[in-house]
Amino acid sequence: MGMLGITCAAMCRDAGAKWIGGADISDRRLALARKFGADEVFDVNSGLHEIRKKLPCDGIDIAFDMSGAPDAMEASVDVLNVGGTAIWVGAVFNTRKVKLNPESIIRNLITIKGLHNYNFQDFAHAVDFIERNWRRFPFENVVEKQFDLSDAQQAFEYAIEHKPLRVGIRINPSAQ
Repeated sequence: MGMLGITCAAMCRDAGAKWIGGADISDRRLALARKFGADEVFDVNSGLHEIRKKLPCDGIDIAFDMSGAPDAMEASVDVLNVGGTAIWVGAVFNTRKVKLNPESIIRNLITIKGLHNYNFQDFAHAVDFIERNWRRFPFENVVEKQFDLSDAQQAFEYAIEHKPLRVGIRINPSAQ
């Protein structure tokens, strides 16, 4: 439930999703996911079996993975209902191959889609979403700490150590 994950949850809520679940290893990010529209959150450290027991039905219709972690992508397929769709966004770097059972993909009529980059219509939709929802969801909290440009190295060190959603770097410190 990083920046893409919480934004995805908020956009799903705005689009009228009946139920939204979020999964992460961070309690802090799971708490934030609820503020961005998640009805239920799951600590992935508890394991897929435990998560499946807590789902509101036999499976979900659409699962998004924003992390790019092969374990998460595999799990996104495993929690789908018959006819479900997994949308993978985060795997834009080299990683191990994803292990899937082709029989379950075929028998359950599963669709897997990859999404990379965006076009003008996507950008216009995102701007419209923010214009309509900037007060509804706490986007003002996603930049957890700000640094002056002269302290950019500290900003990177902070980001590595604390793993915030975002850190801000002020280009013009006098424009605070």
